[in-house]
Amino acid sequence: MVHCKRNLCIAATCYCLTGTAWANSHSLTSAKDANIPPVSMNSSKHNSLLNSEEKKTITGIVLDELKTPVIGANIMIKGTTTGTITDIDGKFTLDASEGDILVVSYIGYTNREITVSASNDYSITLKEDSKALEEVVVIGYGTTKRKDFTGSVSSMKLENSPVSLASNTNALEALKGSVTGLDIGATNSAGGSPTMQIRGQNSISGSNEPLIVVDGVIFLGKLNDINPNDIASFDVLKDATSAAAYGSRSANGVIMITTKKGKSGKPVINLNATGSMQTWHLKPQLMNGEQWVDAVKAANNYSDLSFLTPQELINKEANRSTNWLDESSRTGWLQDYQASISGASDKMNYYMSAAYTDNKGIIRGDDFNRITLLGKINTHITDWLQIGMDAAYSRSDYSGVGADLWTATILSPYGMKYRPNGELERTPDGTRGHMNPLWGIDDESKQENIEKQDNFRLNAYFSIDCPWIKGLNYKFNYSGNLNYAKTGNFIHESYFAPNGQYDEDDRYSVATQNTYLSSAYGDLLDERTNSYVIDNILSYTKDFGKHNLSLTAVATRDYKKYVSKKLNGNDFAANGNTLLGLDGLHYASIQKFVLNNWKVTNVGYFARASYSFNDTYYITGSYRRDGASVFGANNKWGNFGAAGLAWRITNEPFMKKLKALDDMKIKVSWGRNGNQGLSQYSTLSKVANGRDGGIYYPFGNTGKPSFGIDQTTIGNPELAWETTDAWNMGFESSWFNSRLFFDLDVYLSKTCDQIFSRTIPIMNGFKTTFSSMGEVRNRGVEATIRSNNIETKDFKWSSSLTFWLNRNELVHLYGEDLNNDGVEDDDIGNNLFIGESIHSLYGLEQDGIVQTTDTEYIEANGVTPGSPKYVDQNGDGIIDVDDRKILGCADPNFKLNLSNTLTYKNFELYFMLSGTFGGNGYFQQSNTSAFITSGDRGQNASNGLYIPYWTEENPSNKYPAATFTGDGYFAGLESRTYVRLQDVTLSYTFDDAVLKKFMMNNLKLFVTAKNIATITGWTGGDPETGSTLFSGTYPVMSSVSIGANINF
Repeated sequence: MVHCKRNLCIAATCYCLTGTAWANSHSLTSAKDANIPPVSMNSSKHNSLLNSEEKKTITGIVLDELKTPVIGANIMIKGTTTGTITDIDGKFTLDASEGDILVVSYIGYTNREITVSASNDYSITLKEDSKALEEVVVIGYGTTKRKDFTGSVSSMKLENSPVSLASNTNALEALKGSVTGLDIGATNSAGGSPTMQIRGQNSISGSNEPLIVVDGVIFLGKLNDINPNDIASFDVLKDATSAAAYGSRSANGVIMITTKKGKSGKPVINLNATGSMQTWHLKPQLMNGEQWVDAVKAANNYSDLSFLTPQELINKEANRSTNWLDESSRTGWLQDYQASISGASDKMNYYMSAAYTDNKGIIRGDDFNRITLLGKINTHITDWLQIGMDAAYSRSDYSGVGADLWTATILSPYGMKYRPNGELERTPDGTRGHMNPLWGIDDESKQENIEKQDNFRLNAYFSIDCPWIKGLNYKFNYSGNLNYAKTGNFIHESYFAPNGQYDEDDRYSVATQNTYLSSAYGDLLDERTNSYVIDNILSYTKDFGKHNLSLTAVATRDYKKYVSKKLNGNDFAANGNTLLGLDGLHYASIQKFVLNNWKVTNVGYFARASYSFNDTYYITGSYRRDGASVFGANNKWGNFGAAGLAWRITNEPFMKKLKALDDMKIKVSWGRNGNQGLSQYSTLSKVANGRDGGIYYPFGNTGKPSFGIDQTTIGNPELAWETTDAWNMGFESSWFNSRLFFDLDVYLSKTCDQIFSRTIPIMNGFKTTFSSMGEVRNRGVEATIRSNNIETKDFKWSSSLTFWLNRNELVHLYGEDLNNDGVEDDDIGNNLFIGESIHSLYGLEQDGIVQTTDTEYIEANGVTPGSPKYVDQNGDGIIDVDDRKILGCADPNFKLNLSNTLTYKNFELYFMLSGTFGGNGYFQQSNTSAFITSGDRGQNASNGLYIPYWTEENPSNKYPAATFTGDGYFAGLESRTYVRLQDVTLSYTFDDAVLKKFMMNNLKLFVTAKNIATITGWTGGDPETGSTLFSGTYPVMSSVSIGANINF
């Protein structure tokens, strides 16, 4: 993350220039004193030369890329010390001669050189210096210079980047493909949140998601509560040294989010509006009516059409068919609007924003809208005291019922969508009883659904720089989070109807519906989660000669409490109606009220020391002790340490001859972090009482049962932390005058004491208990190459290539050797195998399809031609469980992403190609629906994909015969390898001269697109999610957006 520190830069610049000017008889002048001609600070000889030239007074303004005035920018005549600085409006006045070269500079921006021409007025735009921006990164409880850092961290500046123009409802979508080692899943629903994982899966059954930290404080809310447009940058801490500051939470890495803040100058008003059209990407093609009839007849050996229901027969004869996936989907629309105001002065920095997002997803009934508000203010009360506060509110609404894609996939294409009166038919295929996927969608008379969340967040801090000890700072952070959620679902009596013919109107009569009043039901859940984080941070930084020392000590505590109230209501026959729906649950004949609450607390103490010598040798060490309430009485505390070394080898004399290499830092680190890995109270023995316990007996003559107490689980006070020991080695380098950057990391991690739910002998009275055991290892390679390919006055082209390879291995499991073969036993039932990936695929290896000529195989195994054929691994001639083997794994082989940014004058084009690759058994998954005829054979006459099934006339060696329904072994493995055009952004920024007429500082129009095209061999779904035809998973979306960004 980058901190330009513009306020401090302005102060420093003004001070230095003012001081120098005073020492040289006031030779510099600012624009607001333009009536006083500047006097050169050169020697008398040079003064006489200057005076002999014809000078003129020029004026100008210096702006940033958002057309915001830059205060305190330096304007110097090249080769002299004559110059000035810009005023509060970014303006300047200077005496210069034609042909003079003005050098315009400001910290955090690249210098610009302007040749003085016949013009007397200049508008100069400075662009942010990518190298300078990357010098500072956010780490645990502070920041550090990237060049001094010994760990592995990847940064992404989102603010003003082309990636920020894309319409993302979730903050993490912007990181996808840009950071090595970070796996961001697909977003496939309106307002959905993607999965996230750093450097592979460490825990078998615990959480594998990284810790989220927002503006330096652990974030205990939900990511969807953060407006992506409020984010300035990300820093991803990947190795143990980087993440060690967060101890027991950081085994899976840390994602640091920094939100926007004001920049120096006048208040800036920013408006952003985007509209997006969304469509179903890689939509499967179901069988049409004729193909479906052929498949059903072939699969069931039917000789006629007697299997058709009356309504299906009517539609077939009329040549009417329905594609139920088309009926269940639509063109989605996403609207995103944001307004913000920000600014800064020497003593204050502020940022306020409001945003509204509305998303009608591509599946009917899948809707989402959100309102977010954010206000931030930071003030310097004195030279040694700084205080700040930010408050945020978000309201998210997911209410509504989405279409059922599983039903849409299996329904007959000849099903009857509407009844004769034009209303929806509940069961389009009649007596088969498969429900219309649109039943109850957008119809609250049948089904009600609400899902709303309100989130309040308050952060406050104060920071004290000790006046008596330079470099000593104390900072206090407080972050409070309060979340309300209300969810409910109600099924009315009109939701039900008996199966029958589509034209039997009495199926939907009031009298018939009233018979279902006893089946009506609903539930309403109110949830409240409140949490807080308190940090006390003491830091000390000291430079003495070539030495630099940085010390940090932290005492932190966080708390989270959850309370829920749930009301269930069933059977409304006595009430006679369900008109009140969710508001009438208390009229149900059967009611149940459930209260639930829990709380967790964490306490941590952390110390870190960093030392560097001569900007060449670096060492960092840290220690953290954590206590967590979720662990057993004997293991509530854990100790976590880390250490790192780095060597800037290019500072050594023997490297000076290598002119092509600008900078290289070699680094190595080790650390131990923790993962809590289990929910609250999991170490305790739990009991259920009352009706929930299920134990009751008559007592006395009251006729009422008495209830006993049922112990449901057995506790384990020895449960301890999952601990991850990780090594990281690599280098960071720049080449050819910062035209090429190459970073490489190699890592190895070992996660021990995996928390499992173990099966135990039933004689104990319990079936399972939690235990700490097992070991998982991850090792991998990450590489990033960035290049500035072409850079001219009007045209620039830069590229970025990221590569990531990860290997996962289960080293130990339960430590059992029940067959006494001297080798630790596998857990075949859960597909866990010692020495293999925890995502291994196990079964029979397929060897094509049984042909009529395979007589020996047919006789030995009792199969028919057209069945899958398997490899006889043990050579006994019989295919059975002893022939099973590891077939591969679901893990990707490697990931490769390529992005390019091309700028021509005011146009900017950005695009990213992302690829996830298999091969050699990697990145496979079962996909039987891509091979078996007539779709889901568990359903009668199911629709599905068209399969060129095996016949004697068409002896396929890939697809089984139509009559094959499965044999318990057939996996139908397919590779999920894909290459995707993930992002495209094209923008145009208008010239200043045009904008001044409309009182605008900046206007950018843009078009963006996501998931435009995909190359893959995966069938019937999307390879990224691994969805199959019958999984019912909502699809990945393609989108095209247009928008405008206006700055006043």
